[in-house]
Amino acid sequence: MEPLAVYGRSLIESNTNLSRSLSISILDQNRNEIPFETNSNSIEFFIPRDPNLRIPPMILTNETFHSLNLTTDLPISIHFEIKANFSYRFVYKFDKQSTFTNSIEVNQSYFTFMLDNQQTVGHRLLIFGLEEANQEYEYRVYSSGCYYLNKENEWKGDGLRVGPKTNLSHSHCFSTHLT
Repeated sequence: MEPLAVYGRSLIESNTNLSRSLSISILDQNRNEIPFETNSNSIEFFIPRDPNLRIPPMILTNETFHSLNLTTDLPISIHFEIKANFSYRFVYKFDKQSTFTNSIEVNQSYFTFMLDNQQTVGHRLLIFGLEEANQEYEYRVYSSGCYYLNKENEWKGDGLRVGPKTNLSHSHCFSTHLT
């Protein structure tokens, strides 16, 4: 296992068998790197997850609401998978909002939903659930991120967005630069 660069100002290191990276460079005819940056069209790419990564099982519950601490310095996307044999309203709110301002009517037995890293940035708490469910259902929540190493060997997420095709096997990323 090779250690990855630490993220943010953390002293905790990650290991390469739990994450994947992608390196892209555009070179001129003399093999000099050409900087790339765009504001209009993003570069789309997929990064496979480590096949040895343990996928958390679905959790069986009848609880209405759940909370999730968003205590990372890096922007993350949050992904939800829900299996329920009844119709419900999926609701969520951030931080200390007094009411659930975001909701989706669900009439299918398997439901997936994603909050991308631009929606979660700056928030510390996410509360979500199935409004008035009062029945057992299964759910799984996981996070994803798209990052690059800056010149100081720190992970950063600016100019990167987690895409909607992210799943348990790969991260879908959009980038406005090749840094």
